[in-house]
Amino acid sequence: MLENAPFLTSANTTLARLTSEFSELADTLDRLGAAADARTASRAAGLKSRLQSFSPRITLVGQVKAGKSALTNVLAASPGLLPSDVNPWTSVVTTLAINTRAPADPTGPANTKARFTFFNRDEWDNLVVNGGRLGELAERAGAEDELIEIQRQIDTMRKTTEARLGKHFELLLGQNHSYGYVDHELVERYVCLGDGPDLSDAGAATGRFADITKSAEFYLDVPEYDFSMTLCDTPGVNDTFLIREQITLRSLRNSDLCVVVLSAHQALTTVDLALMRIISNLENRQIILFVNRIDELNDPMAQIPEIRAGIEQTLKKFNIGPDVAVIFGSAKWAEASLTASMRLLSPDSQHALTAYASSRPESKSESGWETMWNLSGVPDLLEAIGERVCEGTGKRQLERTRRSARNLANEARAKAVAARQPSRVVNIKLGEGGAAAAMRELSTRFETEVATLCQRLRDDLSQRMQTAEASFVKRATDSLVTYLEQHGEQGTWNYDPTGLRVLHRTAYASFSRALAAKVSTLYGEAASHVQGLYLAVLGDELADFSVEPPHPPRVPAPVGLGRTIALDLQSTWWRRWWQKRRGASAYAKDYAQLISAEVHAISKEIEDSQVAAVLENTRATLRDFLREHEETISRITNADASTDEKAEDRLAGFRSGGDANTTFSEILKGLEEMAA
Repeated sequence: MLENAPFLTSANTTLARLTSEFSELADTLDRLGAAADARTASRAAGLKSRLQSFSPRITLVGQVKAGKSALTNVLAASPGLLPSDVNPWTSVVTTLAINTRAPADPTGPANTKARFTFFNRDEWDNLVVNGGRLGELAERAGAEDELIEIQRQIDTMRKTTEARLGKHFELLLGQNHSYGYVDHELVERYVCLGDGPDLSDAGAATGRFADITKSAEFYLDVPEYDFSMTLCDTPGVNDTFLIREQITLRSLRNSDLCVVVLSAHQALTTVDLALMRIISNLENRQIILFVNRIDELNDPMAQIPEIRAGIEQTLKKFNIGPDVAVIFGSAKWAEASLTASMRLLSPDSQHALTAYASSRPESKSESGWETMWNLSGVPDLLEAIGERVCEGTGKRQLERTRRSARNLANEARAKAVAARQPSRVVNIKLGEGGAAAAMRELSTRFETEVATLCQRLRDDLSQRMQTAEASFVKRATDSLVTYLEQHGEQGTWNYDPTGLRVLHRTAYASFSRALAAKVSTLYGEAASHVQGLYLAVLGDELADFSVEPPHPPRVPAPVGLGRTIALDLQSTWWRRWWQKRRGASAYAKDYAQLISAEVHAISKEIEDSQVAAVLENTRATLRDFLREHEETISRITNADASTDEKAEDRLAGFRSGGDANTTFSEILKGLEEMAA
């Protein structure tokens, strides 16, 4: 029980308008469903369900020991739930779904509160046999010593894990465990790696399943929030094995916002270069930097401007613009204020709080706990999250649902008109097969066109990336040959891959713009033809009838462009690699092969993990749109429909003596006013 849980309600202010609009739209969908036939009512209910299940995904990334888990606990109103002192080997992604229900699981409890998913056999083998991503990289480069060290460490982990789980090990891979509750002890069992010989004991609680746990999902109710959100706490990125980098990339692909948690003591040090490469591929407004642990600074007010200046300089270096929010705070102060307890704060932390409060009079409140809450930076973080949800993913969800609702209301109007004059509608012929056949032809035509467009967009992106890679490899190889001819094997030769990443990012941005423009045009053409078909069927009964095109799918940020490649590593393996070859031409040939494989892996991952998915979504969106209208037109014009279906379609909205067409017109007017 949190003593000061109401402090969290400050988050509701920023999102108040959005939640109100969501609620108003949900009520409109209820009205639409109540006035329409069974099929339309079902689709309206589906739109409402998707609207109500909206939960922006916020991923927290950053350094090991920066306080990501402690900050996540505060945002989830659950101090102490996630362990903040996890062994660095742990690579568990932890998701906290706030104010949302868990998906139905026939093997789990009726009201699931915690679910843990284990690595499957292929994932486990890739980790413990190949050494994961760094093992692949080291093997490709011929870095035997590094590869041997990787294998030694992961072999130790493998033996410990198999000894701990015994005969259950093989059975657990690929499985999941679900519970109807969640607490700290349960989390420790699946997420924390403990220390000591007792871990081999089958009854040991801490860390029993941690090695094989891939992800943990918790479903929490926080009544202080008027909205839902999903927090994703990733392992720290300071990882010798690059396992965490892979996990961070995977988590960010589906995220709406990224909160980068840094330590005030080492904000944006060299260990964050990989992190900067990753987030530089996000939209600036998707990024929030939270500089944690200011409670450990000697003089926060004096030191924060210096730290901020350093951060801004680093962001500028990575071409990350000024739209990025930079917030300073302390998860410890936030937790202390929520729990109304000073036991977490050291004397130095309390002294820093007092000094900081005296220099920030605008944060002062009648309650000392509330003053501490204001100084913790968490209210500012919640406000920044709210602003970005309102202008980004929340706005897109609202517009998408309104557009679908308007189309649904117009379809319902068409059915109401058809119900009043069934014989006239049925007898209208559009070509030999009538309206239904014409609609099927439209569906076939536009599904073919969108498939062709998607393939063209993908081929163009692939060609641009391959051209960039070939150019980069040639420049880098020429640079290496020149260096070797001038200096031999003396000194250190480096080549910055930033140029390649810029070219890749430019190609991806061009793909994103082309997809948005060309898909919007194609969707618009399809909607225009469908609208024309409705008007041909209904005549001048609905002069203001319209069909709106669906929203083109959003293209996710190319976070994979930030992954580490061989050129990013500054280690002794390069010198040993050189020593095994004789002559500049041999260096150049082998080097070109190595870097070609590395850089091609980047573009292939982007194509396979993101481009393919967004293009399939593009096709599916249009396919679903056309199929829905195909079914509606078939129902309107099908004289052979069963009596029950015809009665349901034609009599809906008239049961209370009202005019369905008028009702749907009013609903449409309301939707247009909401959009305005």
